[in-house]
Amino acid sequence: MTSEVSISDLRDTILRDPNAILNDREVMRALVSADDATKGDNIVDLKTAVVQRLEERLDQLEGHHKTILSAAYDNIASTNHLHRAVLAALEPNSFAEFLNFLDGGLADVLNVTMAKLCMETAHVTERDIPALREEFGKGVVFLREGEVDHYITLGREVEPRLITLRQIKRGITKIHDEHADHIRSEALLKLDLGTGNRVGLLALSSRDTDQFSPAMGTDLLVFFGGVFERILQRWLAHE
Repeated sequence: MTSEVSISDLRDTILRDPNAILNDREVMRALVSADDATKGDNIVDLKTAVVQRLEERLDQLEGHHKTILSAAYDNIASTNHLHRAVLAALEPNSFAEFLNFLDGGLADVLNVTMAKLCMETAHVTERDIPALREEFGKGVVFLREGEVDHYITLGREVEPRLITLRQIKRGITKIHDEHADHIRSEALLKLDLGTGNRVGLLALSSRDTDQFSPAMGTDLLVFFGGVFERILQRWLAHE
């Protein structure tokens, strides 16, 4: 009696909402298997073949959708990091505070291993480095004329791009200091530092090989680079 009532209840449930059964792949697979058991071994069931093919296609689509969603979440996270970095870069009330922000704060808010502002100067020697670091902090690196473009292009005869994303085997001591041996990817943002100033470079570096790669989009970094160079131009104009 209980079994009959259960079957009746199940029948009523299916009639009320047949999609509940059709959308459940495990239930549908069990029903198709039960139907297959009634057929002979030499009968080809095209319905089963179609169902299996559709299941495979559904699995592919679900995997594709998960990839898209994952990329979307990553993009949102990157956008949030850059927005926070812009707000943080606007907070300093003095050039000294801005330099202090470059020395660690910028890397933290962008979630990278290190961030360095590289500026070209006509006259800089190895003997000048300690005094310059004392004055400007570790967040600023001074390079000789032409070294920014040379580093972006790795010495090749090509036009340096505004944004360069790449994976590398190791960094260079001049820019990455003690982290050089561990740097595996970087984003290079070429900066216009305004009239009378030489070209600049914001180097964002990571120990993670996959944090920056040539296949990634650059729109967010173009935006951030534009904001950052304008902030820097204003500070340099007042110094």
